[in-house]
Amino acid sequence: MIEYRIDGRAEVVRLITSLLGHEKYPAEELAALYARRWEIELVFDEIKTHQRDRPAPRSQTPDGVRQEIFAHLIVHHSTRELLGEAARLTQTPAERTSFVRALHVVRRSVIAPRGFPPRPRQRDRRLGLAEISASLLPPRRSRDCPRR
Repeated sequence: MIEYRIDGRAEVVRLITSLLGHEKYPAEELAALYARRWEIELVFDEIKTHQRDRPAPRSQTPDGVRQEIFAHLIVHHSTRELLGEAARLTQTPAERTSFVRALHVVRRSVIAPRGFPPRPRQRDRRLGLAEISASLLPPRRSRDCPRR
């Protein structure tokens, strides 16, 4: 068991692991990896729960399924880039931006594009960034679960 505190908070986080050997698996490194694991789980949730509109791929061939997976990853990456830009504009942490809100903005701009040439598209991007920036999430709560 590894016990540590996050950012000087009073509560102690306990991480139970089967990895033995403190030289090979330093406690600080395992604690940092555990925090990163939670971030990865959030990404999986964004893709599986919010981004995908169907429970299973539509494609009927292995190549088609791979193509569909890559398309989902590209959309996710692009949406996250948009969130990062909105966070930079508002000078707030990226985790305060809403993936779901950004996804709505992206879907709306793809489904109902406002025209060509690119100038209107740039205006749409600015409007989308403003919409994302206007709906910041509250600060993220701690990822621990105190026992009672």
